[in-house]
Amino acid sequence: MRVSRTMVVGVAALALAGARVSAAEQAEPTAVTPFMLGVISPMQEPSADWDVHGLRINLIYGSCQSIYGLDVGLVNQVEGRMKALQIGGIANHVEGVAMGLQLGLVNCSRTSINGLQIGVVNDTKRASIAQLGVFNSAEHVDGLQLGLINVTYTMIGVQLGLVNVIQDNDIPFIPVFNFYF
Repeated sequence: MRVSRTMVVGVAALALAGARVSAAEQAEPTAVTPFMLGVISPMQEPSADWDVHGLRINLIYGSCQSIYGLDVGLVNQVEGRMKALQIGGIANHVEGVAMGLQLGLVNCSRTSINGLQIGVVNDTKRASIAQLGVFNSAEHVDGLQLGLINVTYTMIGVQLGLVNVIQDNDIPFIPVFNFYF
């Protein structure tokens, strides 16, 4: 089969045009630092628009774009992605996708967590693996919820606690032990 020169040039032109559009649509890369120290945001170095690949210490409240490593403080805020061990004396909050461990009184991952949340209150849109706390809440859980009150809309897994609710289940409320597979 013979391919015409016009066809090859046309395909190449379309590919280059697509690559230029994709490059133009991408935001500028975020600056990266191995260490971030903060008292209360914006009193931190470097500023909150940086990614941390290493250690972040927040004495009171700190914020960053993404964290990959260890995140320690009273209140930890991540605007993007978290792949870390996140230890908050009061709270951990991740706007993007979280992977790892959130340990604090209140843990929130707005999109999803693939890992473990341990705290008094744990909340996420989608949890994979486990939530351990007094009150656990998620739209969907793949794994385990262990606490006094466990609430989810859908689940593939097990709930252990005083109050267990899987809203999209034949029997949505069952005390002590509830499951759906």
